[in-house]
Amino acid sequence: MMKIKGLFLLLCAVITGCATRPENPAFTEKIMETKYLSFAVWEKNVQKGEPLRVYIEGDGDPTPKKAVGFELAKNDPNQNVIYISRPCQYVDCAECKNPALWKEERFNEEIVDEMKNLVVYLAHKYETPALDLIGYDGGGTMALLIATKIPVRQVVTVGGILDTQSYARENGITLNGLNPVNFVNKLAQVPQVHYIGGRDKKAPQSQAERFIGKFFEAKSIQIKRIPNATHTDWQGFAVE
Repeated sequence: MMKIKGLFLLLCAVITGCATRPENPAFTEKIMETKYLSFAVWEKNVQKGEPLRVYIEGDGDPTPKKAVGFELAKNDPNQNVIYISRPCQYVDCAECKNPALWKEERFNEEIVDEMKNLVVYLAHKYETPALDLIGYDGGGTMALLIATKIPVRQVVTVGGILDTQSYARENGITLNGLNPVNFVNKLAQVPQVHYIGGRDKKAPQSQAERFIGKFFEAKSIQIKRIPNATHTDWQGFAVE
């Protein structure tokens, strides 16, 4: 497996360009830096000392054409909602000249750690007593992987990619790095809800059922099927 550290040459300290950005008057946008990367972050009504719901965007090229993760965050009726982009989404920096960061190496442990560190910073900043991670598509993968490293109240995925190697084989692509199915012992202690679109061919219910089948006990893991949802059409849907 290639070492991501060799790709990180400079901090993403200077934003030299932007993709079309999500907009909603309820959210405030900021750029936040970890050790090697910069992330676009949107916050809604965040107060200290309250439960925090963090949404993680799906995969993109590198920025997704449709920010489904942001739509889900926007539909969340709760206070204390934060939406975070994935590496190289909505920002432009030297590191993003190498597409491995958002293609085959997007679940490399060092990238997972960068996102984990961002989540930890936000949780500490707002002194949250409870942290929910909600991920769409590959953001669901990332949410599960982060949950193997830090305590969370629950993980929710929407159209989540729960087994990266099976997904890669089925789609004829290469995905290196971490795979949630290899951490079932850690994830068995994490309450999970996996929303599946009844018309989702990219992340079908059978994938979620195989994932749950890896657990010796799955009492705290649920599959919730939304009959008419496709992989990208979650318009108006609000995560419970």
